[in-house]
Amino acid sequence: MLKGLGDMGNILKLQKEMKDIQKKLKASRLEAASNDGTVKAVVNGELWLVDLSIDPEIVSAGNEKKIEKAVISAINNAAEKMKRQSADEMSRIAGGLV
Repeated sequence: MLKGLGDMGNILKLQKEMKDIQKKLKASRLEAASNDGTVKAVVNGELWLVDLSIDPEIVSAGNEKKIEKAVISAINNAAEKMKRQSADEMSRIAGGLV
């Protein structure tokens, strides 16, 4: 009569683990640099930019296009790094579904 309750317990356990990982990822921060290393960006688990630092030498050189490209590169690298970390965490849990 109630033989499916074991599966329900596993589902509830996985659901709790997913919420815990989402909470952990939301609070996490990852830093990445532009391809040339002149700009560093930090994003959180929601892919929001939370910090940005620019090498003063690139600023004093006054090459706006180079600065813009470095900023975009750093932000994209940080976001991609966070996406990979999030996917790795979620796939670890998803492995428990199979």
